[in-house]
Amino acid sequence: MATTAANASVYGGDEINAIVLDPGSFHTRIGYAGDDFPKVITPSYYAVDANDTTTTPKRIFGESINVPRANHDIRPILTDSVITDWDAAIAQYTQYFETDLKIDYSDQPLLVTEPVWTNTKYRKQLVETFYESFGFSALYLARAPTCISFQQGRPNCLVVDIGHDSVSVTPVIDGISLLKNSMRTHYAGKFLSDQFQDVLSSSRGNQLAIEPTYKIKSKIPTVYPAEAQYTVRDNLPENITTSYEEYQRQRIFQELKETLLEAPEKKMVSNNVTHNTTVKEMYKQDSHKRMFEFPTGQSVELSVERFQVADSIFEPQSYKFKDETLAAKYPPDNGVLDFKGGYEDYKPLKRARKAESAQSTPPPSEAANGGATLKHKKASGSNAPQIRGLSQLITQTLTSVDIDLRSSVAHNVIVTGSTSLIPQLTERLYGELSNMNPGLKIRLHATGNSTERFNQTWIGGSVLASLGSFHQMWVSKEEYEEAGTDRILSQRFR
Repeated sequence: MATTAANASVYGGDEINAIVLDPGSFHTRIGYAGDDFPKVITPSYYAVDANDTTTTPKRIFGESINVPRANHDIRPILTDSVITDWDAAIAQYTQYFETDLKIDYSDQPLLVTEPVWTNTKYRKQLVETFYESFGFSALYLARAPTCISFQQGRPNCLVVDIGHDSVSVTPVIDGISLLKNSMRTHYAGKFLSDQFQDVLSSSRGNQLAIEPTYKIKSKIPTVYPAEAQYTVRDNLPENITTSYEEYQRQRIFQELKETLLEAPEKKMVSNNVTHNTTVKEMYKQDSHKRMFEFPTGQSVELSVERFQVADSIFEPQSYKFKDETLAAKYPPDNGVLDFKGGYEDYKPLKRARKAESAQSTPPPSEAANGGATLKHKKASGSNAPQIRGLSQLITQTLTSVDIDLRSSVAHNVIVTGSTSLIPQLTERLYGELSNMNPGLKIRLHATGNSTERFNQTWIGGSVLASLGSFHQMWVSKEEYEEAGTDRILSQRFR
């Protein structure tokens, strides 16, 4: 294997202008290391002619996918931040690398962020794709929580990433993500959008006209329950596909979620009927009412509903979908991540502790040898909850962390992801975590700049790749060809 000294001699200069790629489920970000923000932020979807059966169909990327076209499907490139359509991913990255950024593959290394739940097969394909299909001179795979810890300057922390497809909680020790202590559920941004759709369809029925913007030619403002008064464009393409129609409808609920959601101070559903009634009446007051105008010009007033939808991310078991199709998308999920194979997780050095010292917080259920098999998560019997909300997920992860590291991690809880921008969410989260973990001093860190939090993983990758000490971490193409993918993954990409 080529030595790190050799790599440093080639990539150790300050003039190296690395590229940072952060593929996400909803948006993909690309830019130069050392910059404050990415140059490219594009949807992780593409449009393609459904009738084109060739091996290289013409794919449309970026905001252009929102233009209505006949027989064009909208398809996702990633699911749960993992590439599922490799041909489309290569085509999209090639377009932005070569057209927008004009990258010289032979002269610029690439840092790619990845979630903690990627398996070995996927990581192999990722490495081989960027070396073989693009010909980058050097590469590094960085775990997303590690990037976020560097962005915040906190080597020991707990990263709570509330994204579009999933919520993940990952301890980071010495700048390295502890995979086998990580947890993930799908009660995230997409779940909230579907909750809003379910609430409106069940409470307002057919009287509420929800039509995508591209269909509307003109409109007259009305307020529900008055019917919408609008005119449909008469020059629309024929054969608009179902996937395009659904994608445009989801954009409406995305805007609805970003505009109106607000987390309640305490949970709204309990076994106490009087409490439930009191809370609902409080959030029905005029001060909590907000209006939202749909593309059809019809406005609807929402009060308690916008708090209930936000509450569902904390208590998903209390908010069952009435629509069976939506309910089928979210089976019970308690956050278990099953890491198969012989993966050796990072084992941090433990602080020496006196034999007679007592533990101030309960020990993890299965913490022998650093909790090497996720048994605390796999205990899915009668005692383990089948559904975990946000606070329960974080508490379970804290419990799994070694006792010597737990207080340090609890003191540095980083809340990130676009869905974490819901007003009052961090305040609610702090209150619940403090009550659930009385033996720990909880401290949350959430950057107040919404753009920064939206791009926090990419910014962390930018910080990491621009560090002077990071240059020795690049894996050159020569080293890849000499050592092979398996050895690089096990020894170089932690």
